Amino acid sequence: MESSAVRRKTLVAREDLVNRVAEIAKGQGCSLFELVNDLFRLAIVSDKLNFSLRQVVVDRKVVEVAKSSGFVLGLERLWYEMADLAYKKDKRGALKSWFDSGVWFGSRYATSGNSSSFDQFKSDLIAFTWNAPEFEFNLVKNTVFVKVTSPRFTEAYTFLFSSFIVGALDSFGYQLISEEVSRGIIRLEAQRSVVE
Repeated sequence: MESSAVRRKTLVAREDLVNRVAEIAKGQGCSLFELVNDLFRLAIVSDKLNFSLRQVVVDRKVVEVAKSSGFVLGLERLWYEMADLAYKKDKRGALKSWFDSGVWFGSRYATSGNSSSFDQFKSDLIAFTWNAPEFEFNLVKNTVFVKVTSPRFTEAYTFLFSSFIVGALDSFGYQLISEEVSRGIIRLEAQRSVVE
């Protein structure tokens, strides 16, 4: 509820943005004044948390895309332990399962028909893999170089995650030509044949 003692300040903004925010406010059942003040409060809170509102929105989008892509949040230690158990029980089966999951994940992008689908795939996979402090994709002509490192990966998880990446690259037509995998370190090189 607005107090009569609240002092107001005039702000200048683009008319099209003000009109759109006014529509949003109406749709949310509040006034433009209330929505704008709520945005200011959120900007202050995010600043106190050392985030920008832009970063908050980007991070939220990552979570939504991950959720719609079939990812779930889980305890990292438990995830590694389960990967270790599956790998120990049936190494070949576990590797195939992760490869197939990579193919499925990559296919969601590869079959989109969007010219920037590979870039979006790379961006999303890196964003979803926040347990890897170093995750690089370098594309040079028709060859992709992937480097992933994490001191927390177990040996089994490293091999399984590498299989997932190889499967995802396979869905884009990249064939593995070089692989170096050891606990916490993945280095892959894959090439796509160019049809003339």
